[in-house]
Amino acid sequence: MNAMQPPQSVEEIKAGLETTEKGGVRQSIRNCLTVFQRDPLLSGAIAYNILTDRKDIIKPIGFHRESTALNDTDMKYLLLYLEETYGLTNEKKIDNAIGIVANENKYHPIRDYLNTLVWDGTERIRFCLRHFLGADADDYTYEALKLFLLGAISRAFQPGCKFEIMLCLVGGQGAGKSTFFRLLAVRDEWFSDDLRKLDDDNVYRKLQGHWIIEMSEMMATANAKSIEEIKSFLSRQKEVYKIPYETHPADRPRQCVFGGTS
Repeated sequence: MNAMQPPQSVEEIKAGLETTEKGGVRQSIRNCLTVFQRDPLLSGAIAYNILTDRKDIIKPIGFHRESTALNDTDMKYLLLYLEETYGLTNEKKIDNAIGIVANENKYHPIRDYLNTLVWDGTERIRFCLRHFLGADADDYTYEALKLFLLGAISRAFQPGCKFEIMLCLVGGQGAGKSTFFRLLAVRDEWFSDDLRKLDDDNVYRKLQGHWIIEMSEMMATANAKSIEEIKSFLSRQKEVYKIPYETHPADRPRQCVFGGTS
């Protein structure tokens, strides 16, 4: 099955839908999938965001939207459109078709961003920490930051790869440590400083959709026991988590790296 088929007219799609013995449109996943794959408005509109582990709507579909992620309001509009245009009304079949078409149309926003970058030949990593934070521009700071950035890039392209390093920035309040990590994340939505507990059952939700995660309060109050807990946490390559509306738990490989501030 291919989610990116050439769009057809509504009338052409209607003519090709499976029907019941009485001539009505069959309420099947196949019919719903056909609509999402070929409808001129919906074809190519729904995608699976690998970073956020969510379904997104990635092109205009006829009504005003505030965010990319598919939400309950979007579903209401989609249900209305399929009902009025094609006579498809089975919500579960429609939802299943959305899941299939999204899975066949995956994208990763950080990979897409990184693949657009072209190096201009200017060395920046060696002097980056000095420029933003006033740190010494020596071999140690250069290698530490380079390793951290390579880890971040590797986690984006190879989720779950082994990376146990946390770059720790120590300095006075207001020195810009948190801002530095936020800038490294490129976009605000790819950064988080909301990770407070390492033993939270919902820790995956704190990591989901983020690339650079700051660990601040835990570093400030760290003791021997908590440092071992942090090391154990950093060594994990995945979380096993069941999203509330799903039936089965799944491995969620890590796509983020962690920075400490104190």
